[in-house]
Amino acid sequence: MLKDLFGPTSLPAMLRGGLEETSATQKAIARHVAATLSSSTSVDFGSELNAKTAASKVDEADLQRDMAALADTQLRYEADAKLLQSAYARIRSAMKSNA
Repeated sequence: MLKDLFGPTSLPAMLRGGLEETSATQKAIARHVAATLSSSTSVDFGSELNAKTAASKVDEADLQRDMAALADTQLRYEADAKLLQSAYARIRSAMKSNA
């Protein structure tokens, strides 16, 4: 019975796995965004802008895609967290009612 509640194929275990996966994805995307932003800063903005006009359009599109992916991942993480919280609440409730 405990294996059904807490085993590797249980709902809480799968939701925890989902949280870990979305957290790792979020960190990877955030690192990519940070690297993109840090590489695009320059002291001499005018000459940097002239030198990287074409590249910046590509970088901007990538950055927008990454920011959208961050938002999507954040929503999935929050949904998994709420589902896991609900699953644990049901387990607590069942344990209290059987005590």
